[in-house]
Amino acid sequence: MDWKLVATTAVAACIGAAVGVLAMANAGVGGIEHPADAKMLEMSVAILREPARVDDDPMRTWAIRVVEKKSGVSFTDAQKAVLLKKGPGR
Repeated sequence: MDWKLVATTAVAACIGAAVGVLAMANAGVGGIEHPADAKMLEMSVAILREPARVDDDPMRTWAIRVVEKKSGVSFTDAQKAVLLKKGPGR
């Protein structure tokens, strides 16, 4: 047996196994959480679209945090204040 061929085959098998494990882990996590993330973002935007009421500050604060986390975009303090008090575009 050629030791170079054996070593190359073993290294290729290890790399292939590692790539397969990483691909399955990423596919499994993304496949399960992605629809939930999209639904959470959708619910949050719906909450923020509604005009603000006196008693809904906790829900609007939660919705702002979800939008920031799931979208990866942070609001400024002024933008948060508008979303909490008036709703977008009001």
